[in-house]
Amino acid sequence: MEPLQWCRQRLLVAGNPLTATLPFAATEHRDAILSLRSVISEIAAGTGGVSEPEPGLARLEWWRQALREDNPHPAVRALSETGARDRFEPAAFDLLIDGVSESLTNPRFESMTSAWQFFERVGGQAGVLEARLLEDQGDHSEAFRQIGACGYLIRAVRDLAIDARANRWLVPLDLQADFQVSRQDAIGQASGPAFDGMVRAMLAEGIKKAESAIDQLDAGPAWRHRHQILQWSLEYRLARLLARKPQRILLERVLPGHAGNVWCVWRQARQLRRRLKT
Repeated sequence: MEPLQWCRQRLLVAGNPLTATLPFAATEHRDAILSLRSVISEIAAGTGGVSEPEPGLARLEWWRQALREDNPHPAVRALSETGARDRFEPAAFDLLIDGVSESLTNPRFESMTSAWQFFERVGGQAGVLEARLLEDQGDHSEAFRQIGACGYLIRAVRDLAIDARANRWLVPLDLQADFQVSRQDAIGQASGPAFDGMVRAMLAEGIKKAESAIDQLDAGPAWRHRHQILQWSLEYRLARLLARKPQRILLERVLPGHAGNVWCVWRQARQLRRRLKT
């Protein structure tokens, strides 16, 4: 199977946000974005299904080496064939791999500030990589670090109960203290005003940072990097669903529908184009 076809079969499926956003990216960038997202997805997947950190860390080290050599993995081959690999030094992926590695060690955060720094190292670095794919100087990398970090935070909030049962808890201690909520509350499905408030506060903190970053982008850069802005619109849609009924997190993994995703992305793309023309 051709590398790009392998990437399409892996990621361009109903329910995956990329299926809704990629058609709105510039035609000349779509395959490169797909290949990059495939590599990022594979790196993130390296932590799944492991009860101890060692196997996951070994997989991540494999990826560190694979991105430095002519590896036959389809995602690596796609990255090379689209020219995306030429846009980065291998060390650019090291920062992402280091952040994902940290997630395997069950990190604990004293404050929202330290938690946010972790979100930047994972979701934020993924945003930086895509921004650098589209521009030589990386002038807007910091904005997309913030946007990507918030996307990762939103997904972490969605998976709070799943992670709690796996002995993983990314809620900072200061937020737990403010609302008197612990990992055991999530495991025991102890929904109530305190849990709801904690979820909404965590989401609000991330959204504030992401919206501030987006507001700093002029119309031209926002349109050029529209794929990430559109991805953000879907993250924001998910955040609104979570904030509306936080107790759903304890009962199910909230997954917005594909049709709603497509509508959300189309509306956001129209707004970006109108802004570009004004």
